[in-house]
Amino acid sequence: MSWRFRKSFNTGPFRTTLSKSGLGSSFGFFGFRFGVTPDGKKYWSFGIRGTGLYYLKYY
Repeated sequence: MSWRFRKSFNTGPFRTTLSKSGLGSSFGFFGFRFGVTPDGKKYWSFGIRGTGLYYLKYY
């Protein structure tokens, strides 16, 4: 297991995430999110708010 770093900045439904890999961005609300990872992969996810449980699908 290794240490990971991630910092998120929210502006309404938009989120910008800074990590060791680079800068990613996403858009979402109520547990649903669409985004792009720092290496350019597109994804969508949904989860149960407050639990940390979520499903992530890359396309």
